[in-house]
Amino acid sequence: MIGKRVVEERPITLSEAKALLEKRAESGGELNYEQKTSLDYLAKFSKLTPEQSRKIVEDLVAKSDKIKPEIAVKIVDLLPKDEEDVRAIFAKQRFTLTKEEIEAILATLPKE
Repeated sequence: MIGKRVVEERPITLSEAKALLEKRAESGGELNYEQKTSLDYLAKFSKLTPEQSRKIVEDLVAKSDKIKPEIAVKIVDLLPKDEEDVRAIFAKQRFTLTKEEIEAILATLPKE
């Protein structure tokens, strides 16, 4: 990767990564083995559109100062169903969420 540099770095959701790889494949760019494998994985496990996922991430970050963009992306990728799932995502954090904060997070996520 000589001559290339990082222009921007931000966490993205599974659906955004899927959209990027699909765009590259459609534009005639050849996907290498890792990219093809990633695209297969993303096709199986991404449940939302890129627009939906980005909106939910922004909502989560705006609602609470405890939720960083990296954690919000992980919440959108996993789409937790109950309180225990949310607590598992925040297990390594140095703080604990209140029941109201967890309910607010679950209320922001789409119901399947």
